[in-house]
Amino acid sequence: MLYFTKLFLTSIFIINVETVIASEAKTGLPQLDLNTYPSLMFWSIISLIIGFILMKYLVTPNIKSILNSRETSIQNDLVKAKTSNQESEKIKQSIIKSQEDIKSKSQKIISDAILESKQSIEKKEKEISAKLELKVSEAEKKIIDTQNTVINDVINVAEEITADVVRKFTDIKYDKSNVKKAIKLASNNVLMEK
Repeated sequence: MLYFTKLFLTSIFIINVETVIASEAKTGLPQLDLNTYPSLMFWSIISLIIGFILMKYLVTPNIKSILNSRETSIQNDLVKAKTSNQESEKIKQSIIKSQEDIKSKSQKIISDAILESKQSIEKKEKEISAKLELKVSEAEKKIIDTQNTVINDVINVAEEITADVVRKFTDIKYDKSNVKKAIKLASNNVLMEK
């Protein structure tokens, strides 16, 4: 940096000396004066060299470091994005797996509940049908008992009525056992017809 400063100060000094010398020269258009061409070319070359050196050692390294840091940050961001993407894929896969596990567990629970309810319903149906069969058999027994009782009562009443009719309307002597046999035979014939 010190070298560039000395070079810059020296160039300014030479420019000032040249301007003093040029002011003593004749007046006119300096662009057309051929005596000024060598100094103009010299200073143009010096200015270009100084500009090149400044660009090469001051400006370009800063731009290069900025581009390098930008490239590094872009690469870091890409790596972070890639790892984040991989982590999100892992999380997504774990969520999908847990959803499938939950779905299979819920389907198992539902199927178990359905099976249990079917078994409970079948058990209740068996209990109800057993109770109904018991009640039906009890009712049938009652009906048969009632029917037998009614038939016996009707036979007894028929025997009494027959005995009363025979006594009141005829003087025939009868045997109770023969009357019972005749009425039972008649009642069996009537019951068989039904």
